[in-house]
Amino acid sequence: MKVFAFAAVVCAALVAVALCPMGAEATYGVDVSQQTYENAWSTTCITRAALNFPHVHTPQVQRVRFGVIRCFMSTGHPDPNCPHTIYNAWDGGMDHVDIYFFPCPTCGNPAGQIDAMVANLAKYNIKPGNAKPGTYGMLWLDIEGPQYWTKDVGANRNFFSGLVSQAKAHGIHLGVYTRQSQWSPIMGDWSGGSAFPLWYAHYDGSASFSDFRAFGGWSKPSIKQFAGTTSLCGAGVDKNWYP
Repeated sequence: MKVFAFAAVVCAALVAVALCPMGAEATYGVDVSQQTYENAWSTTCITRAALNFPHVHTPQVQRVRFGVIRCFMSTGHPDPNCPHTIYNAWDGGMDHVDIYFFPCPTCGNPAGQIDAMVANLAKYNIKPGNAKPGTYGMLWLDIEGPQYWTKDVGANRNFFSGLVSQAKAHGIHLGVYTRQSQWSPIMGDWSGGSAFPLWYAHYDGSASFSDFRAFGGWSKPSIKQFAGTTSLCGAGVDKNWYP
């Protein structure tokens, strides 16, 4: 998996997604799950590369504006590449930087997993916020891969709730990355995540929500990941869009 940003400059933080007005200028971003250097985030490179995004045919869409970076891995450990990649994204010229969390449900202790990520980021003076250089706007809980979860939907729901509670205790703003084909096998018919913005994946190459169908209590999404792993400015990324 892998993000998004806002169209209007007045939307100063990703955490305000539900409050931002819909603008005429679409916004594009990328997410990464590996170490990504400053030159790859460079607005000079990534603006030119944005011409490969669908529907980017007018000067209104000037550049890729946001990045989402993996900060916790399915192995149950913080991603060691995350802190430096956060700094690199800011230094490269991104307007917004978010992070995502791929949990290890079978490892147990959801609160401890959140704490481990927070502690790892704190070693590099990184905390929630939306200002350069050592901050992130939002934490997206990556809910996918039923093989990583238990077969007990009740246990999975409790684990998810544990992640949410501990993240909130740290003052972290949350969103959920998932799609119906992943959420339902893991969580069943449950709307326990629908209070948070939804970032969903559908690799149809279309920067549009026209394909979206309600599930899990979500009636509308906030972001779409419309293309899976591709190469952009020498980095492996997923492509994302927000209207």
